[in-house]
Amino acid sequence: MFNAESYVSALTSRLMETFGERLSYVGLQGSYLRGEAHEGSDIDIMVVIEGMTVRDMDQYRSIIQSLENPDKSCGFICSREDLANWNPLESFHVLNSTRDIHGVLSELLPHHTREDIINFAKFSLNNLYHELCHRYIHAGPEKSAAKLPFTLKGVFYILQNVHYLRTGTFIPTKKELLEQLSGLDRHVLELSLSLNDSAQYDFDASFESVFNWCRETLASLR
Repeated sequence: MFNAESYVSALTSRLMETFGERLSYVGLQGSYLRGEAHEGSDIDIMVVIEGMTVRDMDQYRSIIQSLENPDKSCGFICSREDLANWNPLESFHVLNSTRDIHGVLSELLPHHTREDIINFAKFSLNNLYHELCHRYIHAGPEKSAAKLPFTLKGVFYILQNVHYLRTGTFIPTKKELLEQLSGLDRHVLELSLSLNDSAQYDFDASFESVFNWCRETLASLR
């Protein structure tokens, strides 16, 4: 059985051996951080290396392949310098959805403001809205119905940020967030979770709910 803590420990040790002081950060993200992982889940690792090169990425790939369950590997890697220049729209969400394993992430990310959080939520909603409409028109009903469960995976992350903007509280897990939501927010999150569990569903009603939620949420963000 896959042990996430053992995997992260082994990976971090190998990274420290390989990159030494250039290894600025290792963090855990995703379903294993939230306690929501299942047998098929990837393990999401964030890695930051000072002055990272293509050769460094080759070495990182080799390290992953040397560990158990390399097929479960996923995540984000970048140089310390590039992360400092990253768009601050993402800073808040990354900070609140990553657990420090090696290094301190808050010392590496650009400063963010409330306006950045609003714009992150809006940008994510824009992308979701566009994808919904584009596929509905150009892909046909069968493909749209098949793809909607995957499209809705980002709803959780959007609602984490929207809920924070409304309440001042960032909720880390799907179960906890669902308990705090009501109305269309709750319905859309429930829908995204049920579709991820391969449930049968009414595509027309589901599509209209998500489409209306996108519009209403965009209009509410100020």
